[in-house]
Formats: sequence, C-alpha cells, structure tokens
Amino acid sequence: MASLIYTWVNKIRATLMISITAFTVLLCLLQVVLRYFTFLSLRPFAWGDEIVRLSSIWVIFLGVSLGIRENSHFAVDLFLNKIPSEKVRSLADRILDILAIGVFCIIAYQGFLYTSTNVTSLLQNIHISMAWFYAAIPVGSLLCLFEYGYRMAWGKSYKQRALITKKREQK
Repeated sequence: MASLIYTWVNKIRATLMISITAFTVLLCLLQVVLRYFTFLSLRPFAWGDEIVRLSSIWVIFLGVSLGIRENSHFAVDLFLNKIPSEKVRSLADRILDILAIGVFCIIAYQGFLYTSTNVTSLLQNIHISMAWFYAAIPVGSLLCLFEYGYRMAWGKSYKQRALITKKREQK
C-alpha cells in the first residue's frame, strides 16, 4: 500500500514537472520568435515573460522533493565522515533529517499563509491570481515532507525498497 501511494504521488509530480517545463519552454520560444520577427506584425505577449518566470517556481519546488528522493542535494558531510562510530553517524544523520523536516514544516506553513493572503492579487498583465504560482511553495514543501517521511521510515535507500515492494505486490 505504501509503495502504491508513493508511485501515485511520484507519477503526479513527474507529470506536473514535465507539463510545466514543456509549457514554459514553448512559451519562451514563442516569445523569442515574436520578439525578433516583428515584421510578421505580431507582438510578443506582455504576459509571457511573467508567466515563464513564475512557472519556473513550480518546477523548482517540485524538483526539490525529487532531489531529496535521489539523495542528490548538496551536502557538506565532512562532519559526518569524521564520526568514527557508524551508530553515532547514523544518529547525527537522523537528527539532520529531523531538522530538515522542521524547516520544511515552517516553509509549508508560511507558504500557505503567503499563498492565502495573495488570492486577490493578480498578475500585472493578465488576470490570474498570484496564489496559483505561490501555491508551489506549500505544495513543494509538503512533497519534501512526504519524501522525508519515507526516508525516516525506510532509510536512505527507500526509493529502491519502494520499487522492490511494488514489484513483489504485482507478482
């Protein structure tokens, strides 16, 4: 069951990241073409640059949780490598994970407050609420908490364990 939920959330995240990135790239390409080929009597969209910049926020916040899953974020583990005992090193690593969870809880809460206070704020050139773009902050933070939850429950290699569990359930 846990691997089914993980797979479902992972597919939604991947679909969102691919869709938003493709939309952003296509809109950016269209902006460039319209900017340099104005003889076609077409003008760049005034809202295009704004949407491209704000859409990248979604990709960044979704990607942070993916970095946690892949264990690919920049980390200074010089301190951890100096600890001779494997048990103490594991405990220190667990404490760092708990600190990261605390930080993401704060970011999720503050992001929710910031998003809810900007529901009535509109983009400058198009009538879309800023809350749609600021929602990336709490959603991305919740995905990070989701990843840390699996990491705390199954260890750092939880991705492989979730995939193995899924294969066993299919048999």
